[in-house]
Amino acid sequence: MRKKRCTCGAEVNVRRRTRRTADGREEVFYQVNCPVCGQSGPEVPAAGKDEATATAEAILAWNEMIARLRPFED
Repeated sequence: MRKKRCTCGAEVNVRRRTRRTADGREEVFYQVNCPVCGQSGPEVPAAGKDEATATAEAILAWNEMIARLRPFED
């Protein structure tokens, strides 16, 4: 799946992130981030998914977000 560029024009990266919840559990999620301007896409929870599926869902969420911001670009 092809990732759309950030609104600043930079190539983006998919990141696997972990955070600790208030009750002490670790929550893993995937997110697309721009290394230049810091813009980030929606968080996709990794619970119950393999890495490839979660990564693809994060890229799809990013592409949909960018398509709403720049509707006339391919």
